[in-house]
Amino acid sequence: MASTPPASGPFIVFATVTAKPGKGDELEKALQPVIANANSDAEPLTLTYRCARHGDVFRLFEEYKSKQGVAEHQKQEAYRALGKSGLAAGVKIEIFQEIPKL
Repeated sequence: MASTPPASGPFIVFATVTAKPGKGDELEKALQPVIANANSDAEPLTLTYRCARHGDVFRLFEEYKSKQGVAEHQKQEAYRALGKSGLAAGVKIEIFQEIPKL
């Protein structure tokens, strides 16, 4: 596990976002445009972007073609609005490289 994306090649991000108490539904609503954008032609270097929820905890599975994909993702208005929303109590980011298929 790394804390920064590799210099080149695809990689996977596991993000855990915990909503502030009582803000889970609002956080889900704020995440929806981020998810939609990531799964659209607006982010061609985002290969997979999925979110799951359990209570106030959200797990995101993100797969990027390259480091540039994360940079493009973070430039999107929906992503910036989510960051400014103040709905998250905490965020944990873990970066992995996929094991190649045989």
